[in-house]
Formats: sequence, C-alpha cells, structure tokens
Amino acid sequence: MGKEKIVIVGMGYLATYVMPCYERLLGDEIKTNCIGIKGSERGLAERQAQCPFPVIVGHVRETLEERRPDIIVLAVKPEQIAAMTEGTLAPYYQMLREKGEKLPDLYSFAPDPTVDYFYGAIGPDVNAANMIPNMVSEIAGLHVAPVGVSFVAFDPRREWPQENRKRALEFMIPTGTVVEVGADKAIPYLSAQCACHLMFELNYIAQDVQKEFGLEKSLADSASAYRSVFHRIFKDSCTEILPCSGENVSPELLEFMDVLMEAWREGVLRFTESEKIPFEAADRQVCGSMETYQMEAQLEPKEQLVQNTKNHATPGGFLEMCLITFHKRGYEYVTEQMRKWLKGERNENLAAEIADISFEVAKAISDHGKTVSGIKK
Repeated sequence: MGKEKIVIVGMGYLATYVMPCYERLLGDEIKTNCIGIKGSERGLAERQAQCPFPVIVGHVRETLEERRPDIIVLAVKPEQIAAMTEGTLAPYYQMLREKGEKLPDLYSFAPDPTVDYFYGAIGPDVNAANMIPNMVSEIAGLHVAPVGVSFVAFDPRREWPQENRKRALEFMIPTGTVVEVGADKAIPYLSAQCACHLMFELNYIAQDVQKEFGLEKSLADSASAYRSVFHRIFKDSCTEILPCSGENVSPELLEFMDVLMEAWREGVLRFTESEKIPFEAADRQVCGSMETYQMEAQLEPKEQLVQNTKNHATPGGFLEMCLITFHKRGYEYVTEQMRKWLKGERNENLAAEIADISFEVAKAISDHGKTVSGIKK
C-alpha cells in the first residue's frame, strides 16, 4: 500500500511499546505520517522524547479531520473506549461516509470490548480488529519476540479487502509470532497467556523451598531447569537463543518441575478448549508464554521480575486477577507439594490437581476480563 498515515489515540505505554510496528510499516515517513494523541499533559514531555513523531494532547476529532489517516490505532484504557468510540470516532466515520471518502482501518489495542462492538458502534463497513501484542520483546539484550505470541481478531461479519487484512496481520510481526483468533476469543485467549505469567511465582517457590533444604540456588538455576524439562513438550527453534539445563537442581526437584510444567500447560489448555479456541493457536500461545516468562526468570534478578509484574498488574486488570487467584488457590499448595516431593513423599494426584489450579486461574481472569470495559453487549 505504502505511504499510510496513522493517528494513535491514547499514546500511553502500550502504544509506545509497539513503536517497531509503526516503524516497520512507515519507515522513513514515520515523522510525517504518524501522530500520537495523549489524554492529558501528564508525561507528555517524556512521551515526546520517546517518539520520532509529534505527540499532542487532546483534539482527537480535529486531528483526524486534518490528517485523514488510513489507520486509527485505538489504545485508550478499556473503560474509555465507549466514550471515545461513540463520541468521537463514530461521528468522524459518518462524516467520511457522507463525503464519500475512504474509511480508515481501526486497530483496537484492548481485548474488551471485543471487535464485534465496533461493528455496531461505528458501522458494518469499517475494517476493525482487536490486536494484542506479546509484551516481552527483549530480555537482557536478547531479542526474544518470536518466542511469544501476538494475536489479531477480526469480526467474521466483515469481509476485509485482502490487502488490508494482510497489512493488519503483518503490522504485529515485530512484537511476536502472529496468530489469528476468533472475534469472541480475544479475552479468553489473552487470559490463557496471562495465566502463564505465574512462571515467575513458580521460580520464587523453587528458590524458597530449596533454601529450606539448605540449598542457596538462584532463579537462573530454577528457570533454566524448568525450561529444560519443558523442552520435552515445546522446543521451537526460537528458544535456542538462550541455553538451559537442569544440572543445577536435584534430580528430585527436576522430576517435580517436569510434572508441574506439563500439568500447568494441560490445565490452561483445558480452559481454552472449554472456550472453543482452536488447539494449535492455544497451544502455541501457552507454550510460548510459559517459555518466555521462564526466560525472563533465567536472565533477570528477582527485583526486576517483581517490578515487571508491578508494571503490568494494573489495578482491576487481568494480571492482578491472575495473582489474586493464584495466591488464594495455588501458591501454598505448590509450595507444600514441592516440599513433600523433595522429602520423597509422592502425590499421585499432583498433575491433576495442578491442572485444576491453572484451569481455575485462567477462567477467573477471563470471567473478570469480560467486565473491564463496562460495555454491555
């Protein structure tokens, strides 16, 4: 297509994180063909310094009318989407229709509302998509984006022109392996990914339990071991960028880790199956996410992992619900079972019980996630 113009509505952390997507699409024209809009003055100077294009505050409708973008990136908070869509975007699209002008594609970077909302709120003639990027692209200087999964959801009622559809799918390539999911699957699909964030906690548990047995082991030791057993299930070529081994933990702990990782995957996949998400898309998401978070634990100090979690666990959000559910339902259980296993006490129901926990965590996130925008459909 070439020389596309982009207006980004909601120039926050997420919209800035996907900068490589704008850069890949626009190249040298990013300075002139892209503009970001913030909702307030807070952090404006910092954002302007980060972006190779103008960043302004407010004046969304005026900017749209002036720029006439080919793509609108909607990255405001979920609870702000209805007001922005119905108060500003819908009237703008209607004006374009009345003038006989081309309608821009709409990329919404929130899982809720799902893409079918825009079909009714803006019109059935608009190319709208939900886009959720993999949020781990680099760890300690290593480019790991291909390990994780980014996904795009289209409304099946709208038949996109092939060129626009291709552009939408390729837009996300810099952030990870791109998977397409159904319009109604964005929230449970993201919830499955979020449930895998608990790989950090599984490493904290391993470190604490080993310490009880007089073994001072690093998170790098445990994460490397978790990855080594998980590669029995998932060993994509993109994982080879970071070597791993189980040499620095005991054979007994390695055996427990093997059961734990396989069971965690099984439970989350049972949840995605209950949501009728195709197995291939679900499995690639779950395995890639588990691997990515273990890579983070292998390379980053605990202080950084805790800070990463704080950065992403926004109040009322998906990850916060994930952590609440796991600490209520599984943290002590996994700790106790690991402790017993290292004492030689084997629980033959361990795999089934771990799978139940991961299923419940993913479901709790998804149930909560369907309420975050406040939009009832």
